[in-house]
Order: sequence, then C-alpha cells, then structure tokens
Amino acid sequence: MDAELKSMVDRADELIGNLEDEYKKCLKAKNVTRRAQNITHEVLDKLRHTLDHAMWRAWDKHVSPNLTEKDRKRARVYFPVVNDLQHFHSTLGRGYMSDLDKTYKNLYDFLLEKQPFSSNDNNWLELLAKIATEGKHIKLAPQRLIEIPRSEVSKPEAGSAPSDPFSVKFSKGEERWATFVLDDYGVFALALCNEISEKTRALIKEMDAF
Repeated sequence: MDAELKSMVDRADELIGNLEDEYKKCLKAKNVTRRAQNITHEVLDKLRHTLDHAMWRAWDKHVSPNLTEKDRKRARVYFPVVNDLQHFHSTLGRGYMSDLDKTYKNLYDFLLEKQPFSSNDNNWLELLAKIATEGKHIKLAPQRLIEIPRSEVSKPEAGSAPSDPFSVKFSKGEERWATFVLDDYGVFALALCNEISEKTRALIKEMDAF
C-alpha cells in the first residue's frame, strides 16, 4: 500500500481509538458531547477523503498526463459512489475521465464493480459518502438498557404460614447507556467506524494494482 494512503488509514484508526475513549466517558456520564460527535465525523470524513486520494493517485498516473494544464486544474477527481450508471459517468466526466472505459478499462471496470448499484456488498460506501457529506451534523443517540435487579425470596420454614407474594418488594430497574447509534441511520456508530475502516483499507490495497 502507498505510504501516504497507509498513513491516512492509520490516522483514522487512531481517531477510532480516541472515539472509543470518548464514548466510554459519555456513556458513563449519560451525556452526548460535541467532541464525540466531532470525532465520529472526523473518522468517516478521513476515510472518505482517503478513498478520494486513492482515486486521485490513479488519475494522476493514467489520466492527467493526457490532459492540458488547463484541464488538469479544472478536473474534479473523486472516488465515485453513486446510485446509477448515469451518475457514475457524470462523476467520471468531472475528472475528464469520460473515455476511461476505452483508455483504461481495468480501472473503469473496477470502479463500476464497487458501486452500490452494482452489488449490495458495496452499500457501506453509500453510507460512508452520505455521512461524510453531513459535516458536523452527526446525531448520536444512546442505546438504553434497563437493568432489573434480581430479587430472591426465601422459602418459609416448615410449619409457618406461607408468605404473601404481594409483600415482596422489587427494586426499580436502572437505565444504562450501552452504546451509541447514528440516529438517522439506525446503526451502531463505533462498530460502523471499525467496519468501514477495515473495508477502506482492503479497497485501497486493491487499488494498488492501478
């Protein structure tokens, strides 16, 4: 893997470590801090940017040399994550890659294969793209669990009157915050960050071929 891209993914993993620590504090205090929201966004934004940078490296190697200086400056290069073929071609077009299927078909086929509309296995990319574009407006909601203390009732001694079941006192359940969910998407935030980091690292390794 390219050293710069590796450092970017490694940095995302460092942020995930910071995120886990912040979540633990928030869950214990039953409070969602702005820092927890910001780090969540930083992780996903870093991973999205890493994919864009990997795409830019391939573009700089195979497309840029064939462009004029003016077109190089005007090009907008992103790792395409779209919902249909028309938008796929549109995204490539903004990077002056409209003829990529002819000039470098292996890369074109690879990018097409990774689209959400090509396979449900790529839905994580769509989720990453959506969340990254939200900026700092990430909403974290706690998953609340109610813990009911166990009450033990001793057996009455032989020959004594049976106990009155209505006289047994049960403690009120205590609410505990277990983890955080991305409110708009219904997914566990920390688990999602870890999963997307692993999949981003794997995808970038595949892009080494280009």
